[in-house]
Amino acid sequence: MKNFGLLCKKVGMVQHDCDGKFIPLTLLHVEDPVVVGFKTLNRDGYSAVILGFGYSKLKSWNKQQHGLVSNDARVVAKIKEFRVNDLSKFTLGEAVKVSDFFKLDDLVDIQGYTLGRGFTGPMKRWGFSGLRATHGVSRSHRSHGSTGTRDQSRVFKNKKMAGRYGNEKVTIKNVKLKYLEEESNIAKNGSIIGVYGAVPGYKGAYCSVFKSVSKGELL
Repeated sequence: MKNFGLLCKKVGMVQHDCDGKFIPLTLLHVEDPVVVGFKTLNRDGYSAVILGFGYSKLKSWNKQQHGLVSNDARVVAKIKEFRVNDLSKFTLGEAVKVSDFFKLDDLVDIQGYTLGRGFTGPMKRWGFSGLRATHGVSRSHRSHGSTGTRDQSRVFKNKKMAGRYGNEKVTIKNVKLKYLEEESNIAKNGSIIGVYGAVPGYKGAYCSVFKSVSKGELL
């Protein structure tokens, strides 16, 4: 995604009263984002801001990450860069306030990884109906049947067969932001944002919330 956003941790789903209606919200925790670096057009070929989230200790970082800590800056737990056109809005070492970039009823894009289901058969993975339950079908009711033709004597690529299911990066576009609370009591540090509907991933998984690309909300 080539747009500004925030790295969030999925807290869970709740019901929220919005204008007399209960709507399903997914709560996302943004843990005290801070600017730790930049990518510039002249040096790197594109412009981006590097944000750090959470708190950690320097001993848990590798040697390449040590370069992001300068002037006794805070040691962060997670680092992610976001493409922006205007770097003048950010200052190195400065905390990023969520309400400066996201407002209620804004449309956002959410990117995350789906639940991993492991090695799965074709009926669960692709929705195959399976073989018949009677008349000669012996202990192969949930198999996928034939996998190729006789002439080629091989299985073509991208054939729908059993295999790993889930744990794929997906993007949900144009989701409404319906709740925003900074310095929330739900989490010790940072802000809580609530988006309408479900978000990919398990509780505690990380996902990225971007300003809507389809609406042209570029920063």
